[in-house]
Amino acid sequence: MTAAEKLNEEREELRNARMERILQAAFSLFSRRGIDTIAMTDIARQAEIGVASLYRYYETKDEIAVRTAVWAWGKQKEHIVPELEAAGFADADGLGQLRMILDKFVELYEQHADFLRFVSFFDSFAVRSGMDAARLDGYAQMIQSVQHFVTDAIRRGIADGSIGGNWDADELYFALMHPFFCTAQKLSLSGELLQAESQPDGSRELRLLAGLLLKAVQA
Repeated sequence: MTAAEKLNEEREELRNARMERILQAAFSLFSRRGIDTIAMTDIARQAEIGVASLYRYYETKDEIAVRTAVWAWGKQKEHIVPELEAAGFADADGLGQLRMILDKFVELYEQHADFLRFVSFFDSFAVRSGMDAARLDGYAQMIQSVQHFVTDAIRRGIADGSIGGNWDADELYFALMHPFFCTAQKLSLSGELLQAESQPDGSRELRLLAGLLLKAVQA
């Protein structure tokens, strides 16, 4: 490697590290305070860079919000998928795989409620801002990659008989995951709003809901 190539590599590593720091800063702010109230100056301050430098990486707050959403989903997927694979996910029947996925989402609520709050804030922000589908393409693709993971488990369960009924896998995905994920989001928001003694036992509520959903589709 020449000196010029090494210098370019070091510059690229520095750029990537700075972009990562910006997204981490944005996520921290967005997940605590929502997106509408956060200014570019707030993100720059949190990331410990100048505002002018921030604009060189991301031109608008909308762009940062979308990039942060893709980044946040990617981070969670990096944790969840290897953990499922290590727990013997591939050897379980379809219903067992679905149970393991829901268990991981309960753990997500317990350990990363900030992620659930962020997704709630971002989805509302995207709707209010009128973002078009093209701008949200990367975000949609990331969610679809998680959706395929669940629908594959459903299809496996239908094929191996552990999931009963003549279901369409995609329809069943939405019927199961929408109420479960929305409940997890609601609980993550309630945990920030209510006093400690008033907070529901979110983990218990989610595990109960998971049990009811699994019971409903079990053969």
